[in-house]
Amino acid sequence: MSDEMRVRDIPAVLVSAGRILRTYWAPFIVIACLGLAFRSATMWLAVLVSDYSGFLGQLILVLAPLGFLGAMIAMLFMTRGSLPNVAELSQREAHQAPTERRPMRLVDVAVSVLVPFLAVYVSYGLLKEDLFRFTNEAAYAEFNQFSLDGDVDYDFAGRLAIYDWQIVLMIVAIAWVLRYALGKIESVTKFLGLAFLGALVEVYYTSQVAQKVTEFRESGVAWVQSRRASRLVLDQYDQVVTTLGPFANPVDTATKWLFGLVGAIDAVVIVPLAWLTVGAVVLGHKLSTPEPPAAQPNPRWERVPAPVRRYGSGLVADVRERWSAFWNGLRMMATAGLLPMLTFSLAFLLVLRIPWLVGQALRAAIGPLETNTWLAIAPMEKAIGLALTMVLAAALLAAAIDWLLGPRLAAGSDPTPAPAGEPVSSTAGS
Repeated sequence: MSDEMRVRDIPAVLVSAGRILRTYWAPFIVIACLGLAFRSATMWLAVLVSDYSGFLGQLILVLAPLGFLGAMIAMLFMTRGSLPNVAELSQREAHQAPTERRPMRLVDVAVSVLVPFLAVYVSYGLLKEDLFRFTNEAAYAEFNQFSLDGDVDYDFAGRLAIYDWQIVLMIVAIAWVLRYALGKIESVTKFLGLAFLGALVEVYYTSQVAQKVTEFRESGVAWVQSRRASRLVLDQYDQVVTTLGPFANPVDTATKWLFGLVGAIDAVVIVPLAWLTVGAVVLGHKLSTPEPPAAQPNPRWERVPAPVRRYGSGLVADVRERWSAFWNGLRMMATAGLLPMLTFSLAFLLVLRIPWLVGQALRAAIGPLETNTWLAIAPMEKAIGLALTMVLAAALLAAAIDWLLGPRLAAGSDPTPAPAGEPVSSTAGS
């Protein structure tokens, strides 16, 4: 398909998104509100449980993003019957999972969904908000312990489950091995519940990594700003602007705008691409990935004992397969063309501003409020904005992914049809 034809398809994609929104707006709103309610409930429960076990409190806390993600997945799956390309792909049989020895399901590539989704979650500031709320409430509860004998054992680090980066790396390694072991056990027992348990393992370790990356980014920015060289550059800039006379204000305004644009790269580039990757994995994970070229055996690898070689290669294949849908989604977007992707990014950028628009509309309708009154309604205001963002993003994602799947299906990237008479996989396992 030529770039010109792709550009002409963009209005049709937007019209398709409007049609999906018109058809499913009511259940979309219900699902979005349920997802946000689940997020708040898990944070409340995490604080409660952390009084008894900081580790269990963290396990519950990492489930909070699943309310947002689960709602998005449910909304995307609901639209499958209205999307011709997605419906065609859902009739096809997925390729075999190397560890479980059964057709690959969405739950098997959970990490391919979690990584781009956490990029969105972090960029929205929701992960930081979760951590701040949990840390604030748990530390408050820990500090306000009461004992009749006056002997209170404060353990803030233990209750908040604060880990160093070395422990986080160990958690990742253990999670990979545990995920592989669960897949092996499932291949013998055929118990699908183990796949969901493995997905929770991936939720835990990816959330821990996301928290640590957020900490590194914030500490890195603070470190750069505290350096003498940074202060020197700022002082020189102030001196240069001062000498410009009447041009000082325009130059300073343009400079702040430029740096603000660079600082907003998350919202302009990363968030739209991450959302599209999430949609591509959820609706297009059955697409086959290209077979890697056969590698020549490494003589050094042959010296490793056979059992270690067998399980080691199985673990590597398992990790690679679980990331395959993520790379496949990126390849799908890379073939879409620059202008269509810029158009989708602009549309998502407008969707991201929904919470701000809701806040401005409420302020215009209600007028000035006392601080305590505003604090009481602020959570509901934010929830309404997030719910509307999820609804609009789901409709736009569904239409965009259906359009992106068209050339891939026409090229016969996954020609294996499902056996005759076999029902389409269910939502939970498709």
